[in-house]
Amino acid sequence: MSYCFWLLALQQGLYAAEQDASQNVLLEFNGHAYQIITTPKSWSEAKEYAISVGGRLLVINSFKENVFIERLMSNYGKNAPDGGYAEYHWLGASDSLNESEWVWVDGSTLETTKIAGRAFWGNGAGHGIGGSEPDNFNNQDCLAMAVTAWPAADPGFYGAAGQWNDIDCGNNLNFIVEFPVDATYADGILTAENIIVGDKKYRAELGLVECDSVCFQVLAATEIHSGSNLSMNDVYEDVLRLRKVNVGAISYDVALKLTDPNGLIFTLGSAIETFSTTEVPGETWVTATIEQVGLDAEKFQKVVDYAFGEGQNTQALVVVRHGSIVFEQYAKGSDQNSIATSWSTAKSFTSALAGIAIEKGYIASADTSAAEFIREWAEDERKNITIKDLLLMSSGLSESGDDGTSMYIGVKNESGQYNAVDNVLFSIDRTVNPERARWLGAEYNWNYSNADTQIIGESIERATGKSLLDFARENIFSKIGISTVWWTDKFSNYMAYCCLDMKSRDFARFGLLYARDGKWGDFQVIPSEYVIESTAPSILIAEGLQIGYGYQWWPDRSGEWFAAKGSRSNNIYIHPGLDIVVVRNSLYTRIGNSNSREDGSYHSTEFPADWDDIEFFSLVIDSVN
Repeated sequence: MSYCFWLLALQQGLYAAEQDASQNVLLEFNGHAYQIITTPKSWSEAKEYAISVGGRLLVINSFKENVFIERLMSNYGKNAPDGGYAEYHWLGASDSLNESEWVWVDGSTLETTKIAGRAFWGNGAGHGIGGSEPDNFNNQDCLAMAVTAWPAADPGFYGAAGQWNDIDCGNNLNFIVEFPVDATYADGILTAENIIVGDKKYRAELGLVECDSVCFQVLAATEIHSGSNLSMNDVYEDVLRLRKVNVGAISYDVALKLTDPNGLIFTLGSAIETFSTTEVPGETWVTATIEQVGLDAEKFQKVVDYAFGEGQNTQALVVVRHGSIVFEQYAKGSDQNSIATSWSTAKSFTSALAGIAIEKGYIASADTSAAEFIREWAEDERKNITIKDLLLMSSGLSESGDDGTSMYIGVKNESGQYNAVDNVLFSIDRTVNPERARWLGAEYNWNYSNADTQIIGESIERATGKSLLDFARENIFSKIGISTVWWTDKFSNYMAYCCLDMKSRDFARFGLLYARDGKWGDFQVIPSEYVIESTAPSILIAEGLQIGYGYQWWPDRSGEWFAAKGSRSNNIYIHPGLDIVVVRNSLYTRIGNSNSREDGSYHSTEFPADWDDIEFFSLVIDSVN
């Protein structure tokens, strides 16, 4: 078309008349803009309305987006009687064409089993262990996100706020219309969609031209006649604002000033790199301020006060958001080069190695019998124990006394001295506890056990023919830039359940790897399906306990966040939806000169005076704007 309409609109520099304020605001997330519609409609009506204004009913593409939407819609729920009288808003998926085949409005399918790994679907205790929505109660065919826990009479029994439920399509709910807003730059051409100019909307193509600065000239501009005049891209007072311009893997918030109205030439005013939810550090970390990544300074100070309060004995607190270190503080005498220790946080590293061994074919699957590698179990009922049983601390085996004390310190002899035990033989020689054995019908078989993790490590070593440390260096540490020491027992067995020494920043690298679903830059280090499955709350440890258990991880029962936990609160907290990782390490003194638990060499760490994981990490979550 002729540029005259574009030029006229630029010269006018006016916006269309204001619409209803509640529906005239767009919020952007990861290349999409969202318009909240507060006129309740049925699912079909909401779908048609979204199409009529040039968008679509909301499609959830990631766990991060789900958390963003949960927060965005927290005040816009409407009651759904068949959804336990909780409040909901619509999402753009339905199984009305073929029961149990959930399809988004963009035609993509929703794999319920995979997505349930992040607890998208309501998975409260009322569904039973491993159970979740959708339940198709009275032929419910449309997807909604809960704003409040359900049912209202017993909140959380079936699902929590932010989780999904299938409900009747005839409910009248609020909803979101989703619009694409990405612009792209490649080979000298800048292409942008949905640019609002005055009361019109355009698709434009601009080419790089020579000037004293960086300039672009409009090459083509096509008016878009359908849809609403809401967009994140606009021209106002001669400035073209593009909120997200993708340049390769990096995105920028760009402002272009109209400097030649007749030639339609814009000069680059600013290009601010936006924080990425895929960014990972190279050899060194990128740093940012807490304000730059959307943390409230006053609320975040409560996190710091908690960690470094009197008697907490915190050596290091490292906070990562959007791939950048945004806060770190160390105790007096410590710094970013100080070594911390993992204690049982090492179990989560061992879990990661198990996932890699499965992906590479060394272990057929998590359901493989451990007796395939622990041949000492092949001829008795212990052959029923699977790798998954071990990952879930559910082997059904007994220990004599405290296995943590026995394996790390030793067994006390008649003279009161401790004799070191071979950690592998100790773990193998355990006998079956009929009250805990899954294959004998035990209803509850979870039992925290260092020995179960040691068997996982031994299985990996026997399956791969490599030491646990060599396999870890080859497949994780070298990939993400971790330098570490992994201790052995007196008999040269790597302690799979314990005792990785590294910098707190390196613990943060491992946490970020899991926040990225096992991907580091362009390389998939750990299979994403395994990461999601292993950090889901597979086991409800006790009624009323908010933290459950996964594959050597401690997930919150909501499925939104999880932690690797070690003694003395040496922990890594990970919230993929908020893209935040927090490492807390206790004061650590390494005693002796050996990396082996021989006489004279051991770990000395300090307990915090009062540490509660839920209380601490809730402060972190609350600080996110």
